Amino acid sequence: MTNFYVTYRLPDPAAREGYMREVLDSGVIEKSRAEDGCIRYEYFYPVGSDTELFLWEQWESRDHQKVHCQTEHFAALGKIKEKYGAETKILIEDQIVSE
Repeated sequence: MTNFYVTYRLPDPAAREGYMREVLDSGVIEKSRAEDGCIRYEYFYPVGSDTELFLWEQWESRDHQKVHCQTEHFAALGKIKEKYGAETKILIEDQIVSE
């Protein structure tokens, strides 16, 4: 299992709200959640910041997430990020689960 912790920094609170509104309206979240290998795809508002968003993506493997990065809705998300001037930082954590 692989976790992708994505922190978005937007220029101002209005840009953050506009970005999130377009993400919701675009269907990116639902389409991502429906992909093979997607375990979690959740956005959060960090306490103490009005210009940041946090996305927790959890996939069965890095390969599943790589396929996600080739989808039309992922490309649409990139255009929304560009429109609102979102900068991202990504932390990746691989977890080995044994029984």
